Amino acid sequence: MKRTVLALTAMLILAQTAPMAEAADSGPIRELSVYPFIQYFTWEEFNGTTGSRLLKESGPQYGVGGDIMLHLAEGKAGAMTFRGKVELFGGVVDYDGQLQDGTPHKTDVTYFGTNEQATLGWAIPYRDLTVEPFGGLGYRWWLRDLQGSGGYTEYWSSLSALLGVRGNYKVGPDTSLFAMGGGKYPFYNRNDVENYPGVGRIELEPGSDWSAMAEAGIRHEHMKVSFYYESYLFPQSPEVARYNYANARTEYFVQPRSESEIFGLKFGWMFK
Repeated sequence: MKRTVLALTAMLILAQTAPMAEAADSGPIRELSVYPFIQYFTWEEFNGTTGSRLLKESGPQYGVGGDIMLHLAEGKAGAMTFRGKVELFGGVVDYDGQLQDGTPHKTDVTYFGTNEQATLGWAIPYRDLTVEPFGGLGYRWWLRDLQGSGGYTEYWSSLSALLGVRGNYKVGPDTSLFAMGGGKYPFYNRNDVENYPGVGRIELEPGSDWSAMAEAGIRHEHMKVSFYYESYLFPQSPEVARYNYANARTEYFVQPRSESEIFGLKFGWMFK
């Protein structure tokens, strides 16, 4: 949380100095923007044996973010790029499903989290088109707070390898279209369940699977608008045993196979 706030602050400071850097044409910054966004979020969990759905959460989330793109090196064949992104997001969504012990449950779920990405790419220009293969890392942290009687809070963290390609097509002196498509592999995942009734803390480590990400939009002068899609696939975690003091017996817990989809819209202001 603190790292994300510091990163957003650094981008805002860069935003103030970007016009001077542009005038002098002396810095590596090629793009710098901040943006609010709205996204429709779904989260589903499935039984590992039967494949039946255990629960579904869905609803809007809201956030703010910033991104930056640097040219680290340039040559006749193109330019090496660095892109960084930091976001804060949150919202309250509907929950329809059950608790860890199978008890049917309907309530609200509060989400709050951060999303960071850092990638290296190679931008290859051809006339008005630029193609940029890239790879990097993404880190997402979020809390998932089930409200009401029997609720508890989950703290998730996921570190992913990113791989994809970006494209930019200049349609006018101040206007361009852009798109990105790729995949991510969340190779480190952890879900720390806090205050579970009768048990307390439960540490779970969901599995890893490839998932998709995509974005497309338009830039015009200082404005940038884009639609985006993002998914996460987490296979079922290994089973862990915990003693439940409420019923005086040992219980076994897993994080079921979980799938998340996000459809969103960004409205950005470009300082450079």
